Amino acid sequence: MSKIFVCGDTHGLPRDTKKLNGRNFPEQKELTKDDVVIQLGDFGWIWYPFGENKEQEYWLDWLAEKNYTLAVVLGNHENYDLIEALPLVEKWGNRLYVLKRDKGEIYFFRRGAVYVINGKKILTIGGAESTDKLNRTPHLSWWEQEVLSLEETNNCLDEIKEHNAEFDYVLTHTCPAKYVSKFTHKTVKLNCYVAKFLDHIDDIITCKKWHFGHFHQDKSIQRNKYTVHYENAPFELK
Repeated sequence: MSKIFVCGDTHGLPRDTKKLNGRNFPEQKELTKDDVVIQLGDFGWIWYPFGENKEQEYWLDWLAEKNYTLAVVLGNHENYDLIEALPLVEKWGNRLYVLKRDKGEIYFFRRGAVYVINGKKILTIGGAESTDKLNRTPHLSWWEQEVLSLEETNNCLDEIKEHNAEFDYVLTHTCPAKYVSKFTHKTVKLNCYVAKFLDHIDDIITCKKWHFGHFHQDKSIQRNKYTVHYENAPFELK
């Protein structure tokens, strides 16, 4: 049986991406491209135009050629202009973006979409509001697409209905607003539009587990139903 793992933010930084190296994630030696590692937002390794930044090009190749398949739930610190210009392909029962490299691919989930990966039904809802966006430059270091559009939220609700509101896992970048205070003292994050939308989603669906990033810590609440990931090595979903 193929495996699914999740891991936290990488931020386009080697120090945050090292959780995926062989020393911290030795299980990867036995994995194949049928196995999937899902990064839970603030991927950050698509930041500069392709071909313009040597460090970015190195790490994209390093990630694409891994034994496993890497897929990304989008965060708030992403270059949405570049990602949304990638081709859409059919995979895991739905459409998603793909970055093709010489030795492999990296996939990017659409927000509010449902995928069936290795027999598990997964609802993915990326995005969050940046608390520092006033100090960033639009379409250079901040992208308004970080917040779901009305079309995306409506599509999400339609897909939830189509799948009878029952999922094995929900994978997001932020978490439902009612739990935000469990992970941060920054009250501004309570007003995040995406987190408030996730409150509604949490009320209308059932799922076994909910995993997310964003809060720069590793912690579980509600009898391990809701788990945030950051520094820990990829965590297997079973």
